[in-house]
Amino acid sequence: FSVSTLNNIKKTYSTFVLLVTNYFSLSELKGNLLPDPPAELKILDPGYLGHLYINWTLPASLRNLNNCFVRFQLQYFDTSENRLKVVRTTEHSYSAYFNLEKDAHVRVETLISGPCVNGSDELRSMSSEAVLRAHSRGLHGSKIEDLTCVFYNGEYMDCIWTKKNTKPPHSHYHLHQGMEQAQECPQYIELHRERTGCRLYWPLLLEFTEFNICVNGSAMGLPLQAAYFILQVQNQVKPAPVKALNLEPTMDGQFLLEWAPPEGRVPGHCLEFEVESVAGDTEGPKVLPTFPHTVFRFSPVKSTVCLRVRGRVHHFCADRSFWSEWSQALCTPHGAGLPNLCWGLEDVYPPSLCLSIHIL
Repeated sequence: FSVSTLNNIKKTYSTFVLLVTNYFSLSELKGNLLPDPPAELKILDPGYLGHLYINWTLPASLRNLNNCFVRFQLQYFDTSENRLKVVRTTEHSYSAYFNLEKDAHVRVETLISGPCVNGSDELRSMSSEAVLRAHSRGLHGSKIEDLTCVFYNGEYMDCIWTKKNTKPPHSHYHLHQGMEQAQECPQYIELHRERTGCRLYWPLLLEFTEFNICVNGSAMGLPLQAAYFILQVQNQVKPAPVKALNLEPTMDGQFLLEWAPPEGRVPGHCLEFEVESVAGDTEGPKVLPTFPHTVFRFSPVKSTVCLRVRGRVHHFCADRSFWSEWSQALCTPHGAGLPNLCWGLEDVYPPSLCLSIHIL
């Protein structure tokens, strides 16, 4: 054969091999055989206190397929929501928050649909799995017991940790926090010259964003076990107490209790309130159900009554919140009246305890 003829044969053979390989791949998918799982699955820790990156690639056997829709299903345990989470994506990467005190375990599967699988079924591969082992360095039993963070009136957040009674002597603690970059606490809280917490101010705190905290330290030149926490700032708010409280009689013989939402960075429309009533001839304080109004009207009976108010962020603005401290109490004149504490529960309580209450 001539050189040109040999070259043509090689080109034809290469094209034939490529077509046959692609044909077999398509035939295998149409035969409902499983596609290959994702390749090169990795979990990367960039040092963001639990914000990890997950990467993978398309398996080589699927790179030359046509008329196919390929996506991936990722499974992992979401430590912030305390549940197994499933994500479907066409991307080859994902980022999520993990508690670094526990192993980070992820699974990724390949999902294929479209004409290459007869357009009716979606084929799913076996799982690729990856594990990032927990950070377990440090003296045994030296990890802090708990961490409580309170965001006071949306202005600053105090995070106080609880130490175990078995902590090593001369322990020195550090707090690191951040979302995209780990930073050490800007202002430590101390008790008897020992660090017990950290104060963070609102410009560093973004609401509706995962906020990571790590508390570690050292004792006698050896590292303490690190403790990791994930929280959302809007769920830690404790509003300021209600101060502008006013109690006046009305022209129709009732009493009107009014107050203004506390000043600060917590929006007034995000607050709900509770009114507590204490009368001299009752067994103890009575608390009304929560409501969003700042006006409370009640009818009098033959007893002096004192009332006070507190507030918190309601469920439309946060998943949970701390109650504010109670306001100062205001009292009706002697014999002026006691508000009804049943508020629609007259069928439950005796009529003698239920008068008429109106909320404006």
